[in-house]
Amino acid sequence: MDPVIDVLAASEVDCLEHLWGQLLAHHSREAAHLAALGAVRSPEDSWRLRRAQYLEWLREPLTAVLVARDGNQPLGYAVVRVLDAPGSWQWGDQVGVLETLVVDDEARGAGVGQALLRAARERLAGSGVQVMKISVIAGNDGALRFYRREGAVDFVNTLVMPVSG
Repeated sequence: MDPVIDVLAASEVDCLEHLWGQLLAHHSREAAHLAALGAVRSPEDSWRLRRAQYLEWLREPLTAVLVARDGNQPLGYAVVRVLDAPGSWQWGDQVGVLETLVVDDEARGAGVGQALLRAARERLAGSGVQVMKISVIAGNDGALRFYRREGAVDFVNTLVMPVSG
């Protein structure tokens, strides 16, 4: 499959809701261990919060929502941002962040994720970014294998824990 990748306007963000719902369901299956810290949000509540976050991020000039389409049908999307990169490594003044990458359940394994990741990398490189950070929810081993095949390496482990005992 060779999907067409478009940049999505903020006014079109609602077309992503069903894909976000699929990602939420996937994460709840792959990271069931996190239920000990609290229940998974409802799809509606989760989308309401993520939608607001997307719209806020899209106010930043270098943020983009990249959508893979087959005709008018969204097959997946990626959200990329550019942030300042103060830190220990010489990665330039800014670093890219892959905030979301989701592929429709029916399109998995057809190269959509690779096409979206390639488009995200090209977009960031065009902005002078040298490195992109990617977070993967613990338990999503398939995503880790995918990103490692594409050249990603381990950088940070993020842990969560309750603050009250």
